[in-house]
Amino acid sequence: MGAKHVCRRDPVPGECGGACDDSLWCGEGRVVEEFVMEQPIPPYLFAFAVGELGFREVGPRTKVYSEAVPGVLDAAATEFAGTEEMIKVVAHELAHSWTGNLITNKSNDHFWLNEGFTTYAERRIVEAVQGKERAVLNIGIGWKGLVEEMERFKDNMEFTKLKTNQQGVDPDDVYSQIGRPAFDEFLKKYIATFKFQSIDTDTFLDFLKANVPGIENHIDLKVWTEGTGIPPDAMEPASDIYTKIVSLANEFKVGRMPNEDEVADWGGQEWELYLENLPKSVEASQVLALDARYGLSESKDYEVKVAFLQLAISSRCSNYYNEVEKTLKEVGRMKYLRPLYTGLVQGTGKEEEKIFAKRCSQRHVLAIIL
Repeated sequence: MGAKHVCRRDPVPGECGGACDDSLWCGEGRVVEEFVMEQPIPPYLFAFAVGELGFREVGPRTKVYSEAVPGVLDAAATEFAGTEEMIKVVAHELAHSWTGNLITNKSNDHFWLNEGFTTYAERRIVEAVQGKERAVLNIGIGWKGLVEEMERFKDNMEFTKLKTNQQGVDPDDVYSQIGRPAFDEFLKKYIATFKFQSIDTDTFLDFLKANVPGIENHIDLKVWTEGTGIPPDAMEPASDIYTKIVSLANEFKVGRMPNEDEVADWGGQEWELYLENLPKSVEASQVLALDARYGLSESKDYEVKVAFLQLAISSRCSNYYNEVEKTLKEVGRMKYLRPLYTGLVQGTGKEEEKIFAKRCSQRHVLAIIL
């Protein structure tokens, strides 16, 4: 799906409707490039890539485009290489081609229709590529993040409603009630029915009830779409490896770190889940011991590194403040910036204040507000 170039022509006075002065619009050397797109899409999906662009190949069929500057190109290619998190990101954005682009939400009040189905599709892709255990780890990390977001909004639970919540809550409860084969058929029909349309929650619910008769007898749809907090019948993910990792994290509370054999096969997602289930703060000596054994502060996976640095900040382990500052300089994703800046703000020491003041002044205002 994309626009096609149809012609290049001279500009005509008055055609830009006052958005640009005619003397500028029709100035010397100006041309108008015309494109046509047959499929209707909402304005927020328009994207323009303007300027001198280059690319780096990151796979047999995959290229990453950016400004044609060697350092920028290399950084852009590295952004999508080498970690399990990037596999999830690519899977997620690929899934948006269907849920989010082909069908999109009518307004931000119904944003869950984009992110919910896309998150579900992402996890199915991860399962197909990496196996069911990895998919459950992915879900487990998402569950932990959801619980933390509920704590974050505990003073204004209105923001936890599905219809206005932008946390990517997925429709997995509907799926789990009707089974995968039936849900797959429903999902295909949903995409075929609403392609190139913008819909709202009520439209989706009407379609769901028409195509999954009796679903209201199994799920309280009003509670799930309009209620606050996590619904009482929401299910925490379960698998042997998920349970083992959470259990090992609980053992850390009584002073036991996992041994080398227990973590020999761990990748980024296992470490991320482990770190996310540790206490919010521990003794500084425990932070140092954990890093001395496993080198988490040097991880190339920012999911792991940022989770570890969060623990270091909240535990007031100043040994890692230089690494925190370095990481804030290197990364640009809100997913990594927000927890580190939040940790610094919540700290009470002069070092935390110094790092925050130095780095936040270099960020976009939205990064600081959020």
